[in-house]
Amino acid sequence: MNHNISTGLVFYQDYNDQPNFLGNCYFEIKRPCDCSMIQLHHFYLLLRKGNKVSPVDLPLKIFNAAFLAFCYNGKKLVGISAIKRPTISYLQEVYKKAGIITNIDKPFLEIGYSFTRESVRKKGISSTLKRMLLKKISYHHGIVFSTTATPSSQRFLVANGFRAKGNPYQGNFDNNIIYFERNKC
Repeated sequence: MNHNISTGLVFYQDYNDQPNFLGNCYFEIKRPCDCSMIQLHHFYLLLRKGNKVSPVDLPLKIFNAAFLAFCYNGKKLVGISAIKRPTISYLQEVYKKAGIITNIDKPFLEIGYSFTRESVRKKGISSTLKRMLLKKISYHHGIVFSTTATPSSQRFLVANGFRAKGNPYQGNFDNNIIYFERNKC
């Protein structure tokens, strides 16, 4: 048994009947408190490899997420994503950068921390992880948002009921970041 891969909470696994790449992948969604230290560390390392997030307090932010999503190909972690619980000050900062003027009067969650290893991109890993995460939070009544400058992520969000709001803005790691939101009352 491989101790680096948890066997709990599997949402999608199909090694037979699918000749495609995803059919050979193992997908898992877990609360951070249910992850092993090795899983959390590997999530952190893969996220840092993407070089799109600040390392300041990153382990604490990962552990504060509502859910972490993992995709393994064989024994190798090849893709990650998360449902984050950002602070209200972070959301206010994003609103300010995007030029959005509104009150924050509903609970909110964020889809983020998505990264796929370059060698296996464009195979549906990120979309699969994000769809699984959205199903996991289908109970959430409030705002689900995401910020991205990546065109494929933008297309995913629009296809899944998100709407762009505000203006594109300059981030610390990307240009032309767009704020997307899905409001479920």
